[in-house]
Amino acid sequence: MDNTARSVAIGRRFILAAAVLWSLSGVVTKHLALDPGSIAFYRSLFAGLSLIVVVRPSRWVFRPVMGPLCLTFGAMIGLYIAAVKATTAANAIFLQCSATFWVVPLGLIFLKERPDRRSMIGIGLATVGIIAIVGFGHHGGADETRGVALGLASGFAFAVVMIAVRGLRDLDPLWLSAVSNLGGSLALGAWIVGTGGTIAVPTPTQGAILVAFGIVQMAIPYALFARGLRDVGTAEASLLGLLEPVLNPIWVALFFGEVPQELTLVGGTFLLLGVAARYWPRVATTSG
Repeated sequence: MDNTARSVAIGRRFILAAAVLWSLSGVVTKHLALDPGSIAFYRSLFAGLSLIVVVRPSRWVFRPVMGPLCLTFGAMIGLYIAAVKATTAANAIFLQCSATFWVVPLGLIFLKERPDRRSMIGIGLATVGIIAIVGFGHHGGADETRGVALGLASGFAFAVVMIAVRGLRDLDPLWLSAVSNLGGSLALGAWIVGTGGTIAVPTPTQGAILVAFGIVQMAIPYALFARGLRDVGTAEASLLGLLEPVLNPIWVALFFGEVPQELTLVGGTFLLLGVAARYWPRVATTSG
């Protein structure tokens, strides 16, 4: 294996590890008796604080694109947590993975990255799964419809975050994750207060859970993901990240008994088929 292939293989492992840790979000969010905005604010705040203290000041590099990145990151986390509260964890996380659709045109426009044929097939299958969930994977009540819309919006925001992080891949991933989380939490907090809302004060037990939530489920995986994006393109990274929606509803079903609707599972199956289409081993052919 040459150095480039080895670097890509390592990058894939970082992204898969991040996806496993991200998959814990549904369980913790369902457990916490706090409003979505407060959960998202504290989670990113504690994630950012835990990271900033381990980054050497010499690696503190600021670039203009970090402003929009922080705003989009704040929108992404707020929209996703609100979606988890409004609909099933399976719907919320599968719909956030609509990012797999958006990263192709965004990556082409801003990064000049052209996905290969297998990535396009994989993303096409994943998109069929997303359509199944949006169209048929929920009961259709006001809250669930709102949750579906929030999940889709979080997917678009996630795609923008991936493009921005990929474009900043020369920076320290710990620093990049610290800035994204701190800036995102401040942006979200300002929006909550500016729109007349309030940020809840957690109990000591809730505070401890939020600190652990921020470190284990946000700080560490986003640093791993940023590191993986140094060597893995955004289209491929978005497909690898689909391990998260596979595991997320499993944890929620085990701990809370929340079972997704059948068509949500059908949509999830298409998401898995998208990953398989991209990574199924190629069959070597011989001539003569």
